[in-house]
Amino acid sequence: MEKNLADSIQQILIKSLGIQDIEVINNSHLHQHHQSSPQTGNSHFKVIIKSKELKSSNKIIAHQKVYSSLKKEMNDYIHSLEIEINE
Repeated sequence: MEKNLADSIQQILIKSLGIQDIEVINNSHLHQHHQSSPQTGNSHFKVIIKSKELKSSNKIIAHQKVYSSLKKEMNDYIHSLEIEINE
């Protein structure tokens, strides 16, 4: 299995969003038996962001900022991304 790319995703989001309180969890192991899973060990992630600014903004716009920051990663290896935004 490749190295866990959660740390790389976290650093990209910290840099692009300017938010320090971001946790990225690799949940790929929970989906390894799904037929559509790419079986890479780096395909399903959950992002937990603590930001009053993003929490108070429109949910769609907040999620678009995250997806835009991870555009290359979404094309290269992220199959599923769960986003949780808290204050």
